[in-house]
Amino acid sequence: MKRDSGWILVVMVAALGLVGCEKGTARSAPEAPATVEKQASGPSRVTLRGRAAERLGIEFVEVTQRGQHLEAPYGALVYDSNGGEWVFISPAPNVFVRTEIKVTLIEWDKVYYSEGPPAGTKVITAGAAELLGIEFGIGSY
Repeated sequence: MKRDSGWILVVMVAALGLVGCEKGTARSAPEAPATVEKQASGPSRVTLRGRAAERLGIEFVEVTQRGQHLEAPYGALVYDSNGGEWVFISPAPNVFVRTEIKVTLIEWDKVYYSEGPPAGTKVITAGAAELLGIEFGIGSY
């Protein structure tokens, strides 16, 4: 009787290994951690999925008004390949859009600008360079 129960166990384990396996069944690829939506005009929208924002260490700081200038941390500033000056804002959770600014002064760790997101707007400080890379397809994500 012991021999029979041993074979039954082997057959059961082999059958369990085949459960859900069908010939020709393709597995779906894992969802990309980010998508880039091209806009008719202007920069693309970058949407991060799942824990991508956490892994990139995305952090926000509000723009402040200093006299006639707007102020943001230097870490929020990114440059495009033509030397254009930009910051990323987040119009919705995990959605990021690059927004042009006109820098008037960089002093220590602060950027002062005259055109761009108004005071109170949250700009991305940590993770801005990574968002730029995702937008332009640099590296892999």
